[in-house]
Amino acid sequence: MRPAFYNAGMSEPAANLGSDADARYGMDRAQALAETGLDSAFPLPGRTAERYGEYTGIYLSSYEYPSSGRGGTFTGKHYVMVVQRGAKVAVRSVPVPGSQLSMDLSVNGRVLTGTWAEQTRRDGPYRGAVYTGAIQLIRDENPEARRFAGQWVGFGKDGETNVGPWSLTLVEAHVNEEAVGRWNRDPE
Repeated sequence: MRPAFYNAGMSEPAANLGSDADARYGMDRAQALAETGLDSAFPLPGRTAERYGEYTGIYLSSYEYPSSGRGGTFTGKHYVMVVQRGAKVAVRSVPVPGSQLSMDLSVNGRVLTGTWAEQTRRDGPYRGAVYTGAIQLIRDENPEARRFAGQWVGFGKDGETNVGPWSLTLVEAHVNEEAVGRWNRDPE
């Protein structure tokens, strides 16, 4: 998500850019990872009689976030597995090295509402910090587009409230080992 070249030519060493906001605000990192499902592998849907909702698939997740330490606005991208069971939607990163993303959402018509969490890359500028927040997305009016767009909110490293755009765009209508294998990489 955050390639190493972001650190090149910066006025501060990469080691000084991390925020450890989770620890700074009294969050227990292990508890945050466990509560968001980022501490274990996400099970793929099995071949059972259980039906999965129409939103199930692999999506490109893209969001913008401000960085006071790096002095700008950046884009984070992940391929994510989306599994809908009734009115509940679970979103987890396709398992690649790097940052991991999780969302737990509820569906109400075209609207998805819930929470998100990200554990940043351990070797990146945020040194494995865990960020959490709320999110609300609305499905595109074109039912064939299978795209959601909306806003996220969360706290930054200095306790400031940050917001920004977030979208999920379908790239694969199935979530199985073969599909996950095709998208098991960082987006460009």
